[in-house]
Amino acid sequence: MTIDAVSHVFHELEKTSARLAITEQLAGLFAQATEEEIRPLCYLATGRLAPKFEGIEFQLAEKMMRRVLVMAYGVDTEDVLKDFKQKGDLGDVAYGLALSKVKSQKSKIHSKNQKIQAVYEKLLEIAQEEGQGSQERKVRMFSDLLSSVDPIFAKILVRIPIGALRLGFSDMTILDALSWMEKGDKSLRTELERAYNVSADIGRIAYVVKRGGVASLAKLKVIPGIPVRPQQSERLATAEEIIDKLGACAIEWKLDGFRAQIHVFGRTKNLKLKTKKLKTETQMRLDEKESDRTIQIFSRSLENTTHMFPEIVAQFQKLHVDSAILDGEAIGYDPKTGKHLPFQETIQRKRKYGISELSKTIPLRYYAFDLLELNGDSFLALPFKKRRRELEQLFLNNKKTLDAQTCTIAEQVAIADPAKLMRRFDQSVSMGFEGIMAKKLDAVYTAGARNFNWVKFKHTGEGKLADTLDCLVMGYYRGKGKRSGFGIGAFLVGVRQRTDNRQPTTDNYFVTICKIGTGLTDEQWRELKVQSDKFKVNTSPKEYNVPKELIPDVWIRPQIVVEIAADEITKSPLHTAGLALRFPRLMSFREDKSPEDATTLSEVEKLYQITGYRKSEVGDRI
Repeated sequence: MTIDAVSHVFHELEKTSARLAITEQLAGLFAQATEEEIRPLCYLATGRLAPKFEGIEFQLAEKMMRRVLVMAYGVDTEDVLKDFKQKGDLGDVAYGLALSKVKSQKSKIHSKNQKIQAVYEKLLEIAQEEGQGSQERKVRMFSDLLSSVDPIFAKILVRIPIGALRLGFSDMTILDALSWMEKGDKSLRTELERAYNVSADIGRIAYVVKRGGVASLAKLKVIPGIPVRPQQSERLATAEEIIDKLGACAIEWKLDGFRAQIHVFGRTKNLKLKTKKLKTETQMRLDEKESDRTIQIFSRSLENTTHMFPEIVAQFQKLHVDSAILDGEAIGYDPKTGKHLPFQETIQRKRKYGISELSKTIPLRYYAFDLLELNGDSFLALPFKKRRRELEQLFLNNKKTLDAQTCTIAEQVAIADPAKLMRRFDQSVSMGFEGIMAKKLDAVYTAGARNFNWVKFKHTGEGKLADTLDCLVMGYYRGKGKRSGFGIGAFLVGVRQRTDNRQPTTDNYFVTICKIGTGLTDEQWRELKVQSDKFKVNTSPKEYNVPKELIPDVWIRPQIVVEIAADEITKSPLHTAGLALRFPRLMSFREDKSPEDATTLSEVEKLYQITGYRKSEVGDRI
């Protein structure tokens, strides 16, 4: 497949907002691709070179990319900067420069017969360039590649390294497209998503389907080194409802830290894109590790966060197993008192540098609460009570190996009485926990799903919502008075609109739910401005559904997730969610969550019902 063919489809996708049309266009592209081409196509379509958990990044920010354009098209730095300030998108700048170069016939573009696989391999080579002088080599290599492709593909290439491809869809859309490719509709989505949930590599899923059809996905198994999409919890309003719904259940403390899925494996198989060339499935067979023990840790959004947990990694390197996958939570604690720290302090561990020093002042304790794989056997289909027994046995077998201060098993009791559950809940609050988690004893681990196998019951205080919401920052409004110094006076947030099977119910992924202008400290306003300006764009992202009355001064592409508390939820004729938050306030920046982890509209509607605020339609509360 030539890059001209890919350019044409990507160009059409950028102009398309209708989900069905996007699905059909992608399906057509995938149908044309060979087995070897479909994997890189999936990655490129989502603006990546590999699955998120592989951590392959270009390390070419906007400033470096401007240098690439200068070198590729022989223009002045000042002209590129001026054009960028006017257009606000380096992809559009690249398109204009490439088009001018073609029209002036200064250079002949030779992209017509270039194969997408060859271009992809070149991109991998650039991204994996390292060592002294690597940045300069990357700039030179990227500029050479850019000058050899047509204007449309130049725009695409420039947007990928800076995370601004803007095609407006995720891995879930690709699953729909694969179903459409095979069946002409979305009827295979459930089977495809089931496979993706236990092996979260969209390129690998596409390759298997292309090679052997959807039926071949049944052979996919849990593999250490490829993250499993985490099980999620629902909410219920009372202890009585929890017992009615779950019956006798396991009760654990509700921890507020980093969700951490730990993969332990030794000289076993692990899927890796290690070389600078795209491997075939045969070549991509999981490479044996040279070390005796490899540890990888993945976040709830499938990001590889191993570097954040050196003390936990050191402990699990001692684990006496061939392989294991554990689900749990890592939370900071005070090394002097041993008490847990609030999430606002724990989140400081989310950084790339200075981890060793910070681990001395904010050490982490890992609480394992589930076991998904052990020594080659998947436990996903086992009932929770059996997985728990296996987890307890694993820790018992390694009692002398693991330091309980750093790695332990989540405390648990079985309860069948609502009164006892409430006493346990009150105890959790007095100990500084968020509340409790109730887990159905005979339930399997439903990867990627949110259901009543797990139920969270949180402390909120009188007159407050039963839970906080994880909202997406969609844009901000410039401040007046004192806030003019911050450059921001209010911001707009939204939630994801989708049905329970993760398919959007409209052409927009995010709908507005509140505008927040109070309740932040000066420090929070400054941090929000800094974070927002990293991701500002000139026009509304196509994923947003924002009413004209709430158009912000500055648009922010889907990136920043914040935890929002509120007193109640009301009906709203203005906000596109149809609901609004009353007295919203910023609790924290959820850097551990991606836009795909944001609260959904269906969750907000359930929370509205749980809280019971059904006052008269008082209109919009901004």
